[in-house]
Amino acid sequence: MGNYAKYSGDAAGVQELPDNTTIAICPDGYWWLAPACRHNISECIPVITAGIGWKLQAMMQWTTAYGIPAAITISGDWTHFVKHVRTVRSLFYWWVPDSTFIEMQPSEIVFPRHSANAWARGDKTTGAAGVYISKMASTNLESKAGRVQEFVANMEFELPEVQDMLLEYQTLGSDEIRRVACNWMKNNEERWRSWVPAETDTNCLSGFGLVDAQGAFLDSRTGATGCGLCPAGRASEEVRDLIGKTYRCSRCPRGYFQASTYATQCEPCPKGTTSDSYGSVECQRCQQGFYQEAPAQSGCKLCPASRSTMLLGAASLAQCVCRAGLIEEDGLCLPCPEGLWCPLGSTIPRLRSVQGADDSLPHVLRGFHSETAAPLALYKCQDDFCPGGSPGTCSGGRQGITCGHCPVGQYWMSDQCETCGAVMYAWIGAVLVICTAIFSSYYLLTSMYTAKASALGCTTASLGMMLSTFQTLGVLYLVQVDWPQGLREVLEFCAIFTMNLDNLGFICVVEGDAYGYLALCSFFLIVTLALPTVGAVTRRVNALKRRGLEWDPYKTLSTTGQFLQVSFTTLANVGLRPFMCYNHPTGEHSVLKYTEVVCGEGDHVVMAVFGSLVLLLLTVFFTACCYLAKVAPKLSGKPQLLTLRFLIFRFRADVWWFGLVFLARGPLLSLPAVIATDMPALTLTLMLCILLASLGAQMWFLPWKSPILNLMDAVTIMLLVLLLAISLGLARTTLDLDILQQCATVVSSCMLGSLAFLILLSLGALIHRRALGGQDEFWLLNLGLLPDPAEIYDHLGEVAENMKSLSPAQKQELLGNIAKLSVYDLDIVMRSVDILADDLALEMTELRSFGSRISTQQRSIRSEAGGWNLVARLSRLSRRMSMASRPSRMPTSFSPEADADGKEAKEVNEVNEVNEVNEVSEVNEVREVGATEGLCLPSEPTESAAL
Repeated sequence: MGNYAKYSGDAAGVQELPDNTTIAICPDGYWWLAPACRHNISECIPVITAGIGWKLQAMMQWTTAYGIPAAITISGDWTHFVKHVRTVRSLFYWWVPDSTFIEMQPSEIVFPRHSANAWARGDKTTGAAGVYISKMASTNLESKAGRVQEFVANMEFELPEVQDMLLEYQTLGSDEIRRVACNWMKNNEERWRSWVPAETDTNCLSGFGLVDAQGAFLDSRTGATGCGLCPAGRASEEVRDLIGKTYRCSRCPRGYFQASTYATQCEPCPKGTTSDSYGSVECQRCQQGFYQEAPAQSGCKLCPASRSTMLLGAASLAQCVCRAGLIEEDGLCLPCPEGLWCPLGSTIPRLRSVQGADDSLPHVLRGFHSETAAPLALYKCQDDFCPGGSPGTCSGGRQGITCGHCPVGQYWMSDQCETCGAVMYAWIGAVLVICTAIFSSYYLLTSMYTAKASALGCTTASLGMMLSTFQTLGVLYLVQVDWPQGLREVLEFCAIFTMNLDNLGFICVVEGDAYGYLALCSFFLIVTLALPTVGAVTRRVNALKRRGLEWDPYKTLSTTGQFLQVSFTTLANVGLRPFMCYNHPTGEHSVLKYTEVVCGEGDHVVMAVFGSLVLLLLTVFFTACCYLAKVAPKLSGKPQLLTLRFLIFRFRADVWWFGLVFLARGPLLSLPAVIATDMPALTLTLMLCILLASLGAQMWFLPWKSPILNLMDAVTIMLLVLLLAISLGLARTTLDLDILQQCATVVSSCMLGSLAFLILLSLGALIHRRALGGQDEFWLLNLGLLPDPAEIYDHLGEVAENMKSLSPAQKQELLGNIAKLSVYDLDIVMRSVDILADDLALEMTELRSFGSRISTQQRSIRSEAGGWNLVARLSRLSRRMSMASRPSRMPTSFSPEADADGKEAKEVNEVNEVNEVNEVSEVNEVREVGATEGLCLPSEPTESAAL
């Protein structure tokens, strides 16, 4: 509308809006008034247009430039437009030829000849551009019907003539169109006959070609008898000779094709396609790995080495992309690093722009991460933290090359980073509570060592067993395995007991992985040194000594040992963490627990030093425990025995040393993660072997005082073994498959070797007639030498004589001591009585059997009257029979009230020496009496005695 005011000068007819657009002014909202009648509306001639305002601006300029008193409006729709034109005497926009208003015989208003340049500038005062109405026909009509095409080409009509036929059609009705055409042909026969082309036998039309009598195509009229339709693969080519123009069907050359009949020319093969033969009906697309950038070619070009095409029919060298497993950077195809998915056509820009994990596009795999600036530098990380996709993607707002930490001031909680808030103060309170509990534990360790399990002892042992299980599961959490949902949450919780404190906001207290690790190590080292230091201080403060609050040195050492024993597995795991380094695809190494710490650089060196101090502490502690376990029998009845209460109080007297096995299991379970950090399947296999060895030792020795504890410990270890076996199916075995195969070979060889050794041993015993049950048999068959029957007989005599000589008071005291025996010792005593009754045929009155067994004398199989599992009885019996001499036993109790000078212990020792002398003299008297009465031992063991 801005051009109207510019070229007409009628500023009053338009209005400029604030947004610099111009609109026509319609006083009533419908009609625009031309300047010629704007002062008197009654003089205005209606001008109607439709649609979006067909030629509206031109009409406005025409009425203003030529003084036409017009009022211009736009009909709302087509129906109203036709109605308005038919019912209102007006000017209107229309075109011809058309039959809509043909009966009205409208006349055209002629304006000056159209000026394209003026209209292009916006000056529309000249007439509108006319449109030439060309002849319309079907596509490729010349090939389909050449004579028809020539006939149509000769047709010519005048516009008034067409309008007259339209008027006749409108007058007669829509069903009389054929009648209108027929009337014209009757009245203009001479005219249309001149349009019909001439016909000869060899004057072929376009789309046809010369053929002989057999229908074969010819190149000239020689031998031609007619014309034939050009088939696919040929094109009608014009030929001129002395007779005139004709056509022949020529085969398409190489690089060209024709898929249609009646064709007048062969089409060149498009880019990316070729034709290597004459008369091709279609072109063949270039195969994958080939391209062709030019049309009309007979062959494709091979892509450069390491490149291929994504699809068939590549039309340029640019479509030769890097092959699968390669990625393009700076025009070069580079090997795809581990952790990156590189399908065909991978490029760095496509990698950076990918959304999610689309296998058709390059993307970072789950469990790996790379920075946007260096997308090919891949780092391994936890699957939960590194979802994969485009470079730079971390879960929940985490940061770092391995998505290893949250931003400063935040910690990882559930699935995202959360603000620390009051977490720091909660940790300070928690540390104070833990330290208070540790130092208060001194006052809880008051019970003496007893052979019989107490309710408190069972509860304490159960809690320790549960803690050990949690620690083992926490160690398992560090293995690089895709744990399923549910189990992952359980292991994540158990990891807290191995000081995996990420989810508890420990990072809010000590920022940075290295400082957090140093804080953990320092805590254990400080507490270990603080316990004996506090004990020494209390013994030097007179005020505490007067109130009896000073710490006993032996009990202090026991408290320190108890702290180290409870945290031994955790300490071993913490100390070994800096040495658990796994490989990245870049060749660098990161600490398994602290993935942002690169091994061998900066913080890792300091962490390794502190880890070594923790391991040194564990080594010293374990060495001290080994020494204490060795000298424990010598400390029987002495107050020094309290020093190693933490090591022995949970176990039976004859396997007091089993605490060493319990201690060693923790570090051994953490060690495979150091040896095979990058090989989770091998790590799980080694852990499985350690647990199986622990299970075997537990089942063999049954170390716990209570049977239920032995049962639950065995069940727990078996479930852990089952969990590890299942986890092997979840582990990635790409790196350690060869090592696992070698391990399988070694295990199979050992199994076959053990079977062969057993067979050879049995054959050797058979050859030498040394079967089980005799003193002259192979010691290896019984895993030790059997005791001398004469010595056993002497001991039985001593026991019998002592039992007969007991006074009533001594008998009551003996009954009380028997009640204090552990269930396993009572079991052994009762089974010994059963053996004496059954196999040695000793007379006893009202004997009650403690279990079922087969007699080797005249007795039949006895019924079960209660007792323990048969397998457990046989295992314990065989274990005791296999020993050449009875091992040392821990005492069932000791007196912690002995003074520091050991006077009371000395008196006890003197009494023991006197008793030993008396016992020896009594035994000698019994032996002399036995010899006088003619009692003797057989020179060769009988079957009963041997069994």
